[in-house]
Amino acid sequence: MVTKQKMVNLNNKKYILTSGCSFTNNVRLNPNNLKEEDSTRFSWPYYLQKELGKEYEVLNYGGATNDNVSLCRIFFYHTKRLIKEGVNPKDIIIIGQWSDPNRESIWIKSKFTEEDREKYGHTLVYTPTWEKENGFFYLTGGFSPPDGEDSALKKYGIENAIKYWEADINWNNILNQVLHWLESWSHLERYCKETQVNTYWMSMRNPYSVEAYECWFGAPENDSTIPTKNLWFEKYEILKPYIDELPINKSNHWHYKNYNGLLEWTIDNIQEGVPYFQESSGKYLSWEDYKKEIHEYGWGHPSPQMMEKFVKEELINIIR
Repeated sequence: MVTKQKMVNLNNKKYILTSGCSFTNNVRLNPNNLKEEDSTRFSWPYYLQKELGKEYEVLNYGGATNDNVSLCRIFFYHTKRLIKEGVNPKDIIIIGQWSDPNRESIWIKSKFTEEDREKYGHTLVYTPTWEKENGFFYLTGGFSPPDGEDSALKKYGIENAIKYWEADINWNNILNQVLHWLESWSHLERYCKETQVNTYWMSMRNPYSVEAYECWFGAPENDSTIPTKNLWFEKYEILKPYIDELPINKSNHWHYKNYNGLLEWTIDNIQEGVPYFQESSGKYLSWEDYKKEIHEYGWGHPSPQMMEKFVKEELINIIR
């Protein structure tokens, strides 16, 4: 139990904890240095900090290929850490960006150094003392992860485990990951309500609609008008108890149209002369040229310009 004396916020700041996948921070997370910056990869937490000013401190715990369960763990750990350090829970805000629900994290017990963290993709550490814990999380990414000689898959000898688990179990039935996600989210929401920590949610793509589920999430053919508000969770009896527990349809969950996310919003809200995605290297390309020259399916990470537009036109209104 946290005492009233410990709940005094000595610096009078409000803290915003953010996390997500590469749509929140398109690099690997370094929990001991959240200020690493790359102007070509500025994301919505960076522009949220600029918009809110010095009264708030935005702490970005996002990282490439993060899964949804890891997001919940990160928020739970760092919220409790701030409260233990004396921050009033009412001065803490969580803003989470859900990733694709078929992604997963697996704890690997092995020596893992700072050099390893910088070198190997599909890995996650999120505590300040992680190097002393002799382990790290391997992130599956929800697709076939890198398997070259210089990959974490080879380095830690987990090729067969990932291959068979991902191909034979997860890809054929994602209920394992989704149950873990909804259980973790439900636990986090209850904790935040009890401690009076405010939570806000959005998503990378569309993890909810039946139409998105049928094409491995995201609006079919990037057409944001296709998905409906029919939850695919309704198809499975074991998922139904969580629907009422979670704020999927409440005001603290931002959706673009019917459960779409930041990807679909970016595609529909592009301005001529502004690059769609980071992958454009700062150049504006027409939609057809982008698909022809960079990604045939029109997929990418929103450019810094689009991230700034998203914060000013969408995100800031929800928080305020």
